[in-house]
Amino acid sequence: MPVSAGSYVPTLAIRASEMNGLEFLPGLTKNRLNPVFLLAPWSTSKTLAKAMERVERAFPRRPYFLDVDRDYYPSNPESPAQAEWLSLRNPADRFDAWWQFWTDYPNAVPCLQLEGQDKSDIKLQIGDIQSQGREFAVRIELNRRPRNIGLIVEVLQEIGTADYTVILEGGWTPNPLLMYAQFHGLISGILAPLDGRIPMVVSCTSMPKEYHEMSGVSTVPFSNHNLLQQLRGSTNREIIIYGDWGSTKPREEGFGRTPLPRIDFPTADTWLIARDKDAGWTYTDAANAIVECSAWSGDLGIWGEQMIELTTQNEQFAIDTPQKNVAARVNIHLHRQALYGQKISGLNLDEPWVD
Repeated sequence: MPVSAGSYVPTLAIRASEMNGLEFLPGLTKNRLNPVFLLAPWSTSKTLAKAMERVERAFPRRPYFLDVDRDYYPSNPESPAQAEWLSLRNPADRFDAWWQFWTDYPNAVPCLQLEGQDKSDIKLQIGDIQSQGREFAVRIELNRRPRNIGLIVEVLQEIGTADYTVILEGGWTPNPLLMYAQFHGLISGILAPLDGRIPMVVSCTSMPKEYHEMSGVSTVPFSNHNLLQQLRGSTNREIIIYGDWGSTKPREEGFGRTPLPRIDFPTADTWLIARDKDAGWTYTDAANAIVECSAWSGDLGIWGEQMIELTTQNEQFAIDTPQKNVAARVNIHLHRQALYGQKISGLNLDEPWVD
């Protein structure tokens, strides 16, 4: 999998908003993505295969990382898809059910399953993956740091190959810079013995959880790129790669209230969030507020931007639900981050016709 210093590794839960935002990206943008898909049942489908069908429709014929979504909470463990998902968490025979699952998807780069594995299990699990001619990933969630991380490092040193990627996942944080010490401690501490050529992805998200204090057009900065620069400057790693959650955040248990009409517009390092409870803004009002901002150029030529434009005109198929707003936001955010630091206005994004 061609992961390099210029790659972008967004973590995407398999939910409708993320998949729609990804699907409608131009091919030029998709070719610059190395996403991590977090596997969970798709809607009310009866098998996990439906979730994978949605992934490969949104991101066809390209390699991607695949892991189990540990923030998914089964509501009915007896349903077929949820029972199948639970079986993937079973560490028996070095997570045999997980192995049986991902081998059916040739574009998938599997993440090691580490819970309850001893040194021999980890080594054999890597051997199973390599026997399929696949690369693999070691995905370490900071809030679920594996107890056997020392054993993992020992095995990786012993096998001595460079066919893997380390993904350091911080999850949600109010400010990415607050996670500097944790990421730096891992990279410069227990992970320091790993070959300097091994790519390390640093990922987290600070997409707001609450919006009730926002009124009018609010600017919310995110500092993921600043975090990356600090880590690159203070460690001896050759390849530290940018990751985030595509402007979303991990799943949470329970159901919240339906949010007020809101339009979100990503820039390179901020999100503009338009809503006004007191003025009773509709989606059209919020979209008009966005296009009147100085940050709006209207020349990205991508689906998410077009959806906001349609909403200003109150057209059919415009943004009229929270899910459509998130899909448009994800689409724009992924495009901007995949092309971060480059000229993105006025690009020729026409796709060759495929019958």
